[in-house]
Amino acid sequence: MMQLISTDGAAWRPVREGVTLTPLRMDGGAGTFLMRYEPGSRSPAHTHPDGEEIYVVSGRGRLNDLPVKAGDFIYTPPGEAHVLYAETEVLIHVTLPGPVVVTE
Repeated sequence: MMQLISTDGAAWRPVREGVTLTPLRMDGGAGTFLMRYEPGSRSPAHTHPDGEEIYVVSGRGRLNDLPVKAGDFIYTPPGEAHVLYAETEVLIHVTLPGPVVVTE
């Protein structure tokens, strides 16, 4: 059955200082969610055993040394470690087929 999820008034929960997320659909370790990064914040170093897809909704930053900006789509292959650094406020849409493994 089709399901509409409104992000108006979404419950954002902290991941670490300056980084929050709101789940859209979660199924065990898999899911889809939005993440918001304040300028100067970053994700912890992590990998995705099953890969990851990121769409940059707004903002500008780096995924490791790769510059990313609004409108970019990034596919991370399984097991590749990375960190997202926010240069401006960044909003990303993330799709995970499996869990996240924090490595720091």
